[in-house]
Amino acid sequence: MEYNFGNLIKVERMRKNMKQSVLARGICSISYLSKIENNQTTPSDEVLELIFERLELDVPLYYDFSEKIDQTKKEIRDTLKEALLSRQEEQYFKRIEKFKTNPVVLQSKELYVTLLITLARFGITPGGNVQYLIEVGWIKDQLSNDDRIRYDLIQCIYMFLYQSADRETTVNLLEKVGKDMANSGLPNWEKADMRYVMGALYHRFTDYSQAIDYVKPALEYFQENFCLERIIESHMIIGLSFKRRKRYSTALEHYEKAAKVADKANLNDYYGMLYNNMGDIYFLVGDQEKAQKYFLDSFNVKEGAKSKLYSVMSLLEVNVAQNDIEGIMKWLTVGYELKGNKQDLIEFDFHFDIYVNKYKKFDQNDLIHSLKKAVDYFEAYDEYYTHKYALWLSRELRSSGKYKLATEYYEKTISMMSRWE
Repeated sequence: MEYNFGNLIKVERMRKNMKQSVLARGICSISYLSKIENNQTTPSDEVLELIFERLELDVPLYYDFSEKIDQTKKEIRDTLKEALLSRQEEQYFKRIEKFKTNPVVLQSKELYVTLLITLARFGITPGGNVQYLIEVGWIKDQLSNDDRIRYDLIQCIYMFLYQSADRETTVNLLEKVGKDMANSGLPNWEKADMRYVMGALYHRFTDYSQAIDYVKPALEYFQENFCLERIIESHMIIGLSFKRRKRYSTALEHYEKAAKVADKANLNDYYGMLYNNMGDIYFLVGDQEKAQKYFLDSFNVKEGAKSKLYSVMSLLEVNVAQNDIEGIMKWLTVGYELKGNKQDLIEFDFHFDIYVNKYKKFDQNDLIHSLKKAVDYFEAYDEYYTHKYALWLSRELRSSGKYKLATEYYEKTISMMSRWE
């Protein structure tokens, strides 16, 4: 059995924010400890016991669990598979965390890395702990080719969620994952999940063609294996991407397919998103009455402030299209009440300030100022709203006689549109 003690020691030392010199003091030299951590040497049991004692680790040294490695690895991987395909990550995460004290995992390098990668994958889901991704980074030079692909994709998600890298850096890594995955030994279920994730990321980066190309094969796997939640989500991403490409009838077809699955499987949590996106299609083709009906249905079935606020945004737009000032004021009031003082919902302040200055204060200077703030805020991570507000801003600047600045913002929108095409 390939023992894991090097990775285990390194990760645990760094978890405790302990320097190598502190851990090695009185036990071995720093250079020798470094070799242990990098799996370049196998230390004696005596040295290991002293290191484990200083790290407060309880790890058995004298038992051979080699026959249990395959079984334990299968348990970890199967748990991840069930969690991702059923969209029950939070429930399964607790089962995975229990492996952190499993003696087989603590002894085997292969199992330990498998566990850390799995915890890292759970870590970037809602309510997860991104610290696990950081811990994998400490031993990334020890990863196999397949584990490196897994790590790179999780890095892409992390960089997007936490805006820790620019768009080009993230997209370049995403492209690398796509190339590496083609020649990998990853199982089909995992490739399907990864393709879905990559498609979702490409959609957020406004590369709608790539989004569709990645999610379609994922959808095929989910359909063949009756992964109902994932079928709905795949239709949603494909529909959203076709909507952005102005292929509205095709987008609506995918939303309707998703709605049928949700209806047959009683997956009611998806109705809010589906109604909102179907309303978007009718809004875009000019059927404001039907759009408003879907937006209201979406608002009424959704739970949670953030989710409802997206429906409020849609209802604001449809009232603007109908030139219903009373309706705009009504939904602004609802929006501000839902948003409250919650700092994680600050993005909606940028949206609402624009509507207030346009339709309540009727102050063009304040409107221009709020549009600039919105463009600056959304430019870091949301090209859709950046484009929307930059285009609006360029029009307001032009009407106020600021032609040079108006041109700069208009060129920004042209640049984004060229990427979308």
